[in-house]
Amino acid sequence: MAGQSLVTVSGVPAILQLVPSVALAKPIFHDVTLRDGNQALRKPWNQRQKEIIFNLQQALGIPRVELGYPGASEMDFECVANLAMQASSTMVVGALARTTERDIRSAIEAFNQTLVATPMIHTFVGMSPYHMEHVLHKTPAEVRLMALEAVKQARSGLGERGLIQFSPEHFGDCLENLDWVIEVFHELVSAGVNIFNLPNTVERYRPAIFVAMVDKVRQALPPSVTVSVHCHNDLGMGTASTVESYFVGAQQLEVTLNGLGERSGNANLYEAATALHCNGVAVDLNFEQFYEAAIKVAELSGVAIPEKAPLIGSDCLMQRSGIHQHGAVQTFGRAKGAYRPIDPAFVGRANDEELEFTSQSGYTAVHKIIMETGRNILPDEARLLQPALKLVSEERGALTPEELAEAFDAFKRLQTHKLGLVQADINAVVRDAIGLRGKLTWECVHAVALAGSPVPTATVILTNDGVQLEPQCATGDGPVDAVYRAICRSTKLPVSVEDYQITNVTSGADAQAKATCVLSLGGKQCQGEGVHTDTVMASVRAYMQALNRLARGETNGVH
Repeated sequence: MAGQSLVTVSGVPAILQLVPSVALAKPIFHDVTLRDGNQALRKPWNQRQKEIIFNLQQALGIPRVELGYPGASEMDFECVANLAMQASSTMVVGALARTTERDIRSAIEAFNQTLVATPMIHTFVGMSPYHMEHVLHKTPAEVRLMALEAVKQARSGLGERGLIQFSPEHFGDCLENLDWVIEVFHELVSAGVNIFNLPNTVERYRPAIFVAMVDKVRQALPPSVTVSVHCHNDLGMGTASTVESYFVGAQQLEVTLNGLGERSGNANLYEAATALHCNGVAVDLNFEQFYEAAIKVAELSGVAIPEKAPLIGSDCLMQRSGIHQHGAVQTFGRAKGAYRPIDPAFVGRANDEELEFTSQSGYTAVHKIIMETGRNILPDEARLLQPALKLVSEERGALTPEELAEAFDAFKRLQTHKLGLVQADINAVVRDAIGLRGKLTWECVHAVALAGSPVPTATVILTNDGVQLEPQCATGDGPVDAVYRAICRSTKLPVSVEDYQITNVTSGADAQAKATCVLSLGGKQCQGEGVHTDTVMASVRAYMQALNRLARGETNGVH
């Protein structure tokens, strides 16, 4: 790849022993969220929302962005034209077009203005035998001519100021006619194509097969031509196919934010970029902004982030089993963790690695979690509490830090009044302290609050008696007010906040915040407490604890 900076595929010695080092150009990420991601939404974005997404893409440092399909409608045309004007001089901005004279003309006209960014027209046509016969109802000769005429028109209209990208739709199904596809590619190079984007439009086969096809194309084309891949995720291997394609010479990687896209989505930007980074590849993106961007995209798209989603899921950094928790605690604060691929701070999730106590947890979790609530618990005390907490968790499921703290406080009070404690004493006091009365009526399984302009917003997902409710959003005077309003909207209960306080349990940059919240409902009041490094999460825990106490008919000493 002449004239381009080179990077060694990996600087990790063990990997170099297994996979020989190859000089490859730095990966170029091409984000198609505004086109492929948007078209798959139940409610596609309007121009204002697209501008927000485009600003996120620029903030992340994404060098190439497909702005949309200007031939689809007047609104789409205006949006592509307007966003292109906002792009910086370091960016490439693309417009999609079918291999029709009308679509190519719309793409050219969308870029008929003074741009500082480099324009790119992306045209495509299906080239797999199945697609040509059963969808296009065209012969290979007819499809070849369609591709050539579209590329010539695009190059003529764009001149030398921009790039032409061509995609053989359903390339992943071109196993039988790959040699013919490559022959057409050579003709398209002469007609003006700069980039061949190879789509795995529907994922049917294992990554090794698709990657081998990519490798064959790369070997057949001149170095001046860029090879790109566009992998869908129908079988859950889109990111793997994307990453491995890079290592056989696909320099441009088409991805989407949050993995949005048709059906099961597209290769996920965060996963592909982080996987390359973990394998020693230099990736010029602002990784620390990944998590905040993911939350914003989820809010704008209405597509919730799965709790187990790699890197950005609410549960992906949680440790629950005793063995994992013991190892995790030994490596907290290190760039490489015993049971995580990266430092969470690398993707904007500093201090998000957590332990949660379940029936599978050991004394390490008891000790660590209670210490983080601001209490001084000895390892031997954690060993005494663990069996009692395990019994409760077997009936209740996961226990909150506040419940562990309540159990510890009750245990310490019991120690001052009774000598010679036996396990039965500890079991009883723990059950009483936690108030084991069946599963929680209300639980908050997801909560995100943003304090940004123009007004603070929050999104929550609750469960009621184990049944997950629809996500609810709200605005407020601050992030805590917004999240409380969202919870109230989800429960549909006339709950009012009578008192709220926030204090620091510990000091320092990672101080634990303790929230106290008093709720009233039907003439009764109840107080809840929550502890967390994040003020909003501490406030959510306090609200939910008070709400569940009200649901159980308690007053908790508040009148």
